[in-house]
This record gives sequence, structure tokens and C-alpha cells, in this order.
Amino acid sequence: MKDFIIFPPNTINQYLEKLNQDTVALWGTMSAQHMLEHLLLVLEISRGKFEVSIITPIEKVEKVKRIFLLGDSPLKKDFNAPFLPEGLQPLLFGSIEEAKKGLLLEVETYLHFWQNNPQSKFSHPVFGVLSANEWHLFHRKHFTHHFNQFGLL
Repeated sequence: MKDFIIFPPNTINQYLEKLNQDTVALWGTMSAQHMLEHLLLVLEISRGKFEVSIITPIEKVEKVKRIFLLGDSPLKKDFNAPFLPEGLQPLLFGSIEEAKKGLLLEVETYLHFWQNNPQSKFSHPVFGVLSANEWHLFHRKHFTHHFNQFGLL
């Protein structure tokens, strides 16, 4: 997985420094701030702050996980996540700088949670119930996907 960023990243700030309110996505409809808030939300899901339903048929979860999560392929561009509400969600933060700080704080909260609860497992809507290592792998791909979306890598 040499083409993916390291997660958890010690250098996330270097990527975020390249991002500003005017940075335009290379694909998709999200603004830079929407992307940051999206990453933050998924980090919260991955530490159990919110429960999500698994939308992949139960008999296909392991195959989907093996191919798309555990495989070397990047996440697909323009993937319309059927488990997310349609359209852009209202922004939670007043500015992109606040969203950056919020994301960095959530990364720290995520890392602290998993250091103290390494046996926990939480559901991902597509890949089913994931362990700490599987969530780290997912975030590695997910952050890479969105950082590429905004030309940060």
C-alpha cells in the first residue's frame, strides 16, 4: 500500500496547510471545508460516537471487505455513498481554519480512543464490523482519496 498516506498520520498538518477555502476539488461537489468535516464525521463513526447500519448484504460483506478494503485498489472517484444524505450537508464550523482544527482534534481523539480500547469494533456501512487495524486501513485509503480529490498529494 505504498500509494496511500500513513494513517494515523503524524504529518496531517502538512497536507492541511496546502488547503484553503478556495481550493477546488478535482472531482465531486464537496468544498474543501465539506471534505474536512466529512473526514471528521467518519472518524467519529469509527470510534463508535455514531452507530451506522450496514448496507452491504450480509452474505457479501466479507468479499467486499477483502476486495475493496484489504486490497491495494484506491477508493473510487465520484462514489455516491448511498448511506449519506443527498447533497452537501450544512457546514458545522464557521471557517475552514476551524474545520482544520476540528479535524486535527478528532484525529487525536480517535487515536486516544483506540489506544485505550484496542479490542473495540464498530460498523462501517459498506465493509461491516471493523477492528482497530481495519479502521486504520480504511482511514488510510479514505484520507488519501480525499486529499487526492483536492490535489494535496
